[in-house]
Amino acid sequence: MFFKQICQLCRLQPAQLNGLCEDCHADLPWRLFPCPVCGLSRTSPMADCPDCQRLQPAFDHTCVALDYRFPLTQLLPAIKYHQQLRTLGWLAPVLAAQIRDTEQALPHCLLPVPMHPWDQLRRGHNQAALLAEQLGRQLNIPVQYQALQKIRHTRKQHRLSARQRRHNLQGAFALNKPLPSHVALVDDVMTTGSTLNEIARLLKSQGVLRVDNWVIARTPESQDSTEETDEIE
Repeated sequence: MFFKQICQLCRLQPAQLNGLCEDCHADLPWRLFPCPVCGLSRTSPMADCPDCQRLQPAFDHTCVALDYRFPLTQLLPAIKYHQQLRTLGWLAPVLAAQIRDTEQALPHCLLPVPMHPWDQLRRGHNQAALLAEQLGRQLNIPVQYQALQKIRHTRKQHRLSARQRRHNLQGAFALNKPLPSHVALVDDVMTTGSTLNEIARLLKSQGVLRVDNWVIARTPESQDSTEETDEIE
């Protein structure tokens, strides 16, 4: 007997869109008018992004599907810290659909944002690598799991201001092999973008011409202050 898949969020209605029912899919905190470079929301599709004009990020494009608010503020920490990995089974298709909709050129390979080996050993997994694996399979793009490494243990990003985050990450990453001219960095959440920007600067210095960011969620503001957030990069 054939059973229809149920919605992975409400667990009540039949799944119809990316593993979700129509109501749950519509109720997701979709990011409206994101800046094509940094992913922050703008007032209109044609509005300039003051953050990009001020910070001039090293990366070239950001594809983000959702705002980092409920239910993402519960779902993504559960993936990281409570082994709720099945949630990626529907979040990855949501992001993949958003990537297809942007009609941007696809990268030659995906690079999951790495964790320090001790942190990954303690957690038991790297959620960015698991997300990259699913995106690579759905979009037919190879994933370079070992090309990029985090070689220096850093302070927790969520405890720092944006300025402290940038300083905290200097020299934290290393590239182990040459990469093609166009790559995409994959992570679950983007807050200030300090981690992604530091990696993009490294890749650009090693000959990569274009660096995209693919993230599930972005905080509503750039968090360029001393305030803490619930998100942990």
